[in-house]
Amino acid sequence: MKKRFMLSTAGFAAVAIAGSAVADISVSTGEVYLLGGEMVAVDLGLVSGTLTGISYSYSWTNTAGDSSWASDMLLGVSASGVMVSIGGYNLGFGGSSWGALNGSSSTGTYTGYAAGSAAMSGAGAFYWANGWSGSGGTTSSMNATLHGINVIPAPGAFALLGLAGIAGTRRRR
Repeated sequence: MKKRFMLSTAGFAAVAIAGSAVADISVSTGEVYLLGGEMVAVDLGLVSGTLTGISYSYSWTNTAGDSSWASDMLLGVSASGVMVSIGGYNLGFGGSSWGALNGSSSTGTYTGYAAGSAAMSGAGAFYWANGWSGSGGTTSSMNATLHGINVIPAPGAFALLGLAGIAGTRRRR
């Protein structure tokens, strides 16, 4: 094996690892209709790092016309037994609560930021739920950025980098 190939592959791998270490994770749920206590879960894959904050923006409509509020919604992030949640009225995910979601009884779009610190490593998941058990139903969509944690690249990604290194060093005759 030539030194040039080994150095280029090692360089690509180092850039990929370093680049992923500073990345945040963005999550979107799309529009969902949720009765009281129902949720949608998004698989994040393998994650690592320390969750330091969650930026969120969500639209909310009181579809049932009951007394539900946008702040009744519940956001959660978990990885290998560590759970962080924001919001909820009379339901929760357990774990560490980072406060309430911004929101009122009016249909609209709400944004906010919650800060904390939670070391996360392993299989990650994001949850968006109707956090009031008595709610007749809400329609909402959620966009969130999870600051400080990143997705661990699959081993196949490194294999592709190695193949690219081989193809890049091949001499033409």
